[in-house]
Amino acid sequence: MKRGARLAALLAALLVLVGAWYLAANLSHRQQAQQAAEAHEDQLDISTGPEADVSAVAWDYFGDAVSLARKDGTWVNASDGACPIDQDAVKPLVQAVASLTASDRIDDVTDFDQYGLADPAFTVVAASSEQVNTYAVGKQSPTGEYYVRMNGEDTVYVESGQLAAYFQIGLDDVLKMEAIPSADISSVVDLTVDTDGNSYELRYLDQASDVWYTGADPWFLVDENGDPVRPLNTEQTEALYGLATGLVFTKCVEWNATDLAGYGLAQPQGTVRVGYLSDAGSLESFTLEFGDYADGDVYVRMKDSRMVYLVSGTVLDGLMYPDFDAMSALDPCALDWDRIRSATLDIGGDSYEVVRSVTTPSEEGEEPEDVYTLGQRSLDSAAVAAWQQSMDAMTADSRVDAAQGRETVMAMTFEQDNELYPTVSVEFRGYDSARYLCVVNGEEYYLVTHAAADLVKNDALKFLVEIPSQ
Repeated sequence: MKRGARLAALLAALLVLVGAWYLAANLSHRQQAQQAAEAHEDQLDISTGPEADVSAVAWDYFGDAVSLARKDGTWVNASDGACPIDQDAVKPLVQAVASLTASDRIDDVTDFDQYGLADPAFTVVAASSEQVNTYAVGKQSPTGEYYVRMNGEDTVYVESGQLAAYFQIGLDDVLKMEAIPSADISSVVDLTVDTDGNSYELRYLDQASDVWYTGADPWFLVDENGDPVRPLNTEQTEALYGLATGLVFTKCVEWNATDLAGYGLAQPQGTVRVGYLSDAGSLESFTLEFGDYADGDVYVRMKDSRMVYLVSGTVLDGLMYPDFDAMSALDPCALDWDRIRSATLDIGGDSYEVVRSVTTPSEEGEEPEDVYTLGQRSLDSAAVAAWQQSMDAMTADSRVDAAQGRETVMAMTFEQDNELYPTVSVEFRGYDSARYLCVVNGEEYYLVTHAAADLVKNDALKFLVEIPSQ
């Protein structure tokens, strides 16, 4: 057979196969659709629907009786209209009674105990403009469905489990809980925690270099006068106040509490205030009060609210007892280089004084430039910038208490435009086989690796020492 004839035969066979597959698939889809339709037809409608027409729903789950009614399009607590109800939480309950079906029915029942209906697990009542239905829910059937008795009749229905899935809840599960305004926070500016044993305040300072020798870290632990005590690592500070701004109420135990003492909230063991800028730019705040612990959780409320919640006790633990030594900023030499006027570097027994000046643009639109000189010699600006970058990038392993270390291997003194810290001194002293003790202003102590400090020294020597031309 010629090649063209063979291709034509193969194409014809392929078309036959595709046609057969399409027919089989189409028949399969039709069969599935027909089976679904037949299954739907076999379902017994025991609903109170349609959904938009359901006007009330009530249930009793282990003694927790809840009654909700639709008023002017809004679901309210029928026994107390002031009770805040979560509209989204009610919606699946309404949908359940509006679409309720049974797969089977058992008529003329006299022994309801065998279906768990002599003493039902719970009861649901749903009303619409056309009818009011009472559903008593019993035990599960062998197929995993539930036996349901409707309106006290002698018929038992086998229901798929929608009632059991949605109504085994109490009032606290449909309450609209207050919201921590974290979604509206554009930036947190302060955190204040007051407890009997450990009170503190953290504050964000835009112009950090006005109050500290370095402006690299804007978060500070401040004293009772608001004066900065030490800069803190930004990432760890965000994680700390995130315990409050990201707080999730796990349960509302009482929505209108009058006895706060019963929860330890009459005299809270911890109060947390978060100050923040809203998306609109206004300065706002919220305050949380923490009461007694309860099996690993802790009672909490928004200040002045009567709604009492439970949250994980680890939230309060983390807020009450932060490790500020571990949270301290560990970039001891990240200076505000725009404020530096001069720097004296003592390396290997030699002393170098570098002076910074700023050029005045000769033409409109030009940017001023930093000029560095060592005596009469102008320094390579790119090399100076590389040294500044290595200073900024130098991260300490840890912060330590006052320690002497051994001999000084490198020292730097900076004169800067800072009223509180006009002079910044940095010494690197021998400490152990792998680290130097970095002493800032004679009072801040850090441990830095030899590698990090040696990089600073070598980058400095690149512009300090003039290599003779060949």
